[in-house]
Amino acid sequence: MYVRIEPINQETSSIAYLRSLSFGETRWLQKEDDVFLYAAIHKSEVMLEDLRFLGGTINQELQQNRCTKADLDFPVFTSLLPAFSEEEVVAAFMEGWFLADYQFISYKKEAVRKTPKLHFANSDYEPLIKTAITKAEAVHVARDLCNEPANKLTPSIYADKLQKLFKDTAVDVEIIDSTALRSRGFEATAVVGKGSSQPPQVAILTLKNSKTNNFALVGKGVTFDSGGTNVKTGTDIGEMKMDMGGSAAVVGAIKLLADLNAPVQVTAILPLVTNVAGGNAFLPSDVITYRNGKTVEVGNTDAEGRLILADGILYAQTIGADTIIDIATLTGTIGQALGLKMAGIFSNNEKKLWNYKKLGERTGDYVWPMPVIDDYQLYLKSSTADINNMSSSSFGGAITAALFLKNFVEDHCHWVHIDMANTVRPWKIEGYYQEGAAGFGVRLLTEIVVQESKRP
Repeated sequence: MYVRIEPINQETSSIAYLRSLSFGETRWLQKEDDVFLYAAIHKSEVMLEDLRFLGGTINQELQQNRCTKADLDFPVFTSLLPAFSEEEVVAAFMEGWFLADYQFISYKKEAVRKTPKLHFANSDYEPLIKTAITKAEAVHVARDLCNEPANKLTPSIYADKLQKLFKDTAVDVEIIDSTALRSRGFEATAVVGKGSSQPPQVAILTLKNSKTNNFALVGKGVTFDSGGTNVKTGTDIGEMKMDMGGSAAVVGAIKLLADLNAPVQVTAILPLVTNVAGGNAFLPSDVITYRNGKTVEVGNTDAEGRLILADGILYAQTIGADTIIDIATLTGTIGQALGLKMAGIFSNNEKKLWNYKKLGERTGDYVWPMPVIDDYQLYLKSSTADINNMSSSSFGGAITAALFLKNFVEDHCHWVHIDMANTVRPWKIEGYYQEGAAGFGVRLLTEIVVQESKRP
């Protein structure tokens, strides 16, 4: 079936019932032999993310009705969206369109959905469409990694996937296996992963398209988190296969930066572990000594993510990173504070956080600035070691987790921490979002690195 996609708003529609639709709502109408899909685009303030959702919604609607071809006139869309250029409308709409194509059916007997073919009058859109595909593919990589079952994404399998993903690209991949972790300074990663039959690893991904502004991205790669000795008691513990969502975001960002040939210098550090109880598992009261000599008492084995992130942060400083961004599914309390739409973002330079918030709004990976309150250091006191990995207070867990990490950052280094525990899945299944992982963080990390790399 061939369909014409028509945008409408309250002023332009001559059909009364169409004028009552909210932004993104669609209706079908047949006029003689022509079939129309009307899409409402009236809203007090339209954001780029709204346009992505619109692209995803229309793609889904066409697929559900088994449409194979559709005609879309972007100049008409743009005329009803005066806040945006035609290029912005095309880029955002098509990004959402391709993001909506995502399926994770690796273990199901299900046919791949066929994407309807869009017809445009203007061939100048091709570069914009190509970039939209590139962005969507990078997000899909992160989605795929998060959606993999725990037995299909052990640390070693994850490492193999990374080597295959970046083969014949500008990204250099180094895998540090379990036998070399301690000698390379990844003591906490070795400790956290030693209870599992699946040995821990660390992946280092390096992209050098520039000689200035050395960035490091540190992603939490806990391929499954049972809580370890402090075992989790939740009913849906299967969700913990996504406790490597931070590392997936970093992998997607590195892929996107490489595919766009962005002029950046960035190193990704991914500690990969499985945190389970076992005969050799680490225990509450254990003390870990880091490469900088700082000691940490294990107050809770279910606060393992911050332990391995600290390894990555310290390594980043040894290679001269000017800016370190760590991202992790770190605390449930961030969701209690912010809900499910936006992640928390922290820094030792709070002024920059508001710019990152704007980048989040532009990319669709929403973040909200959060404080790092130094006075809360008293909650991390330990009678045995320099600090404890678990706060003695039941309040402000996301803040004390960020504060723990700040203990490993040197004063001269710009550090950013993103807690995405609440956004690893979509906040709603609409637009371009599908069931499973959201692919959160890929576009935001990419945009931060690109924008920050432009500064002198």
